[in-house]
Amino acid sequence: MARRASKAASRRARQQRRSAQRGAAPVPSASTLDAPTAEPAVIEAPPTPSPRSEAPRRPRPSSTLTGSTLTASERSEYHYVERDLRNIGILSLAMVGLLLVAYFIFTATGLIG
Repeated sequence: MARRASKAASRRARQQRRSAQRGAAPVPSASTLDAPTAEPAVIEAPPTPSPRSEAPRRPRPSSTLTGSTLTASERSEYHYVERDLRNIGILSLAMVGLLLVAYFIFTATGLIG
């Protein structure tokens, strides 16, 4: 039986596809290959990202009541956790409700005690 890929594995695969697409060079068309060129081809180096300044980070204000020590980027990476916890809570409440309904039905019909 084949094993399903986890969320992290599929995210890694998407990131690798994106980086491969960015690194791919454009393919010249047939008309540009057949035409004689007067100038030699010049290959430009991709621009290098500017280095970040090494300024220390500002401390977070203590007045925020987020309840988490995650930064905004870390929080955006784990957005699905909040959704999963909400779904677990909803399912738990539904199960408790069904148990209560079953209890009342069984006691009303005399099937229990």
